[in-house]
Amino acid sequence: MKNWKKVKLGSLLTESKIVSENPNPNNRIRVKLNVLGVEKRPVTKDKKGATRYYIRKAGQFIYGKQNLHKGAFGIVPEELDGYESSSDIPAFDINDSCYSEWVFYFFTKHNFYLKLEDLAKGVGSKRIHPIQIFDLEIYLPSKKEQRKILDEIKNAEANNEVLLNEIELQEKNLIKLRQSILQDAIQGKLTEGWREQNKNLVSANDLLIRIKDEKVQLIREKKIKTERLLTSITPDKTPFEIPESWVLCRLQSILKDIRYGTSKKCDYGLGDSPFLRIPNIIKGKIDLSDLKSTNLSDKELKDLSLESGDLLLIRSNGSENLVGRSAVVIDAGIGYSFAGYLIRIQIFKKFINSSYLYLVLESPWIRIAIESPLRTSSGVKNLNSNEILKLMIPIPPYEEQKIIVENVAQLLSSCDELEQKIITNKEISEKLMQSVLNKLLGDENNIFMNKKTDEKAKNIISREIKFNSKTTNMDLIKLLKVNGKLHAEDLWKMSEHYDDKNINDSIDKFYSDLKTKIEIEKTIKEVTNEKGYIELV
Repeated sequence: MKNWKKVKLGSLLTESKIVSENPNPNNRIRVKLNVLGVEKRPVTKDKKGATRYYIRKAGQFIYGKQNLHKGAFGIVPEELDGYESSSDIPAFDINDSCYSEWVFYFFTKHNFYLKLEDLAKGVGSKRIHPIQIFDLEIYLPSKKEQRKILDEIKNAEANNEVLLNEIELQEKNLIKLRQSILQDAIQGKLTEGWREQNKNLVSANDLLIRIKDEKVQLIREKKIKTERLLTSITPDKTPFEIPESWVLCRLQSILKDIRYGTSKKCDYGLGDSPFLRIPNIIKGKIDLSDLKSTNLSDKELKDLSLESGDLLLIRSNGSENLVGRSAVVIDAGIGYSFAGYLIRIQIFKKFINSSYLYLVLESPWIRIAIESPLRTSSGVKNLNSNEILKLMIPIPPYEEQKIIVENVAQLLSSCDELEQKIITNKEISEKLMQSVLNKLLGDENNIFMNKKTDEKAKNIISREIKFNSKTTNMDLIKLLKVNGKLHAEDLWKMSEHYDDKNINDSIDKFYSDLKTKIEIEKTIKEVTNEKGYIELV
């Protein structure tokens, strides 16, 4: 490694600009984030002639100008040979002295691409242009040695893939385990032994009778409205067997009240009433880290007030996975109200444990029941109150509800520990792979790992800006003759290529001209020890 030479990345890469004479929206490619590779882009409607597209070839290095620092880079695979992309996704032919994979691993090593975010703060727009990466230095051993090292990396990746597949299997099994725990809980399987030792309990059927009596009294007092009768649950509709002391009922049977939140537009942050929204419902709990407030009338505050033990359920959201998710309100002391995408569920807490009901709503049985009837309106998934009221809920005796909650909490805590071990194993896998890359590829002392970077940045920030609105745009050579050395940003804005109405094309033309004059005509060069400055040769 000590004998490896260092070269500029620009000496290995040549941007490919083969224009597609017959652009085809069905033959477009894109680069996925997080180093997930290159893929065919879904077909979209493009304005004819609005964008120029270029032919991409298998084996070319390719990246997204806006997202290189987010892992949007890769090698064009064989199956996408001949596909197209715009200049925002440039592709590069690789010098015969280098394998394309060698360049690819240069960016992945130590997650180096993450450090390139500083380049995205360059001139004109938040893009990383080819000329900016051309200046990066890369180790370049002989091609024979590259091949040997790349084969070793492939072998290490294959071994790592086996480990990652095992971790992925563990993740899937853990998901199944969590689901199994919840399903066993609502079928009474977790408390079989406990029931044998506690037989003299008030049955769940008696609980429903008491709830019904209280409802009748509340209706007489006009505190709640008369309920619409729902279809009874017949034996053929029973989804699974439950213990004799349990009962299967509609959710409506155990509710005191169900209410939508307010749908009026609110000025978040300007009022005195804490206002709960979908982001505040996280894993069964109310998260107050992003709590907003609003102004509501006294009547609205009363109607939308929350009590400890209430449940808030997400009824509408763009994601099916969020619809139907809920949280138990533990502390209602600060007077929460809630938004229109949420539904408040109030139950008879003397007879139904709120945390038990939450477990039922999270169980696989209820998740299937919730997700199957979801209605779509303009792409948004909706769950209305009628569908919620019809949900079939297994109810155990009250004491058993509490025991189920305790048992599930212990079991899910063990799952959390397993999950943390899986996360740790993934991190170890990543570190091992990065260690292999570093050992095999070397550790370039590039500008992002150099302690002098901060000083260079300060010099750039404090530079004298020579561009102004009165500048006459002209040829690069003439500009440097008149002004002497110029920073690249000034040179661009003062050049004939500058166009503030078409920034991206303007920058592309500028960098293309600059590269030609530096590498081919050799009339312009970068100023030694002054990063970003250009001068005549």
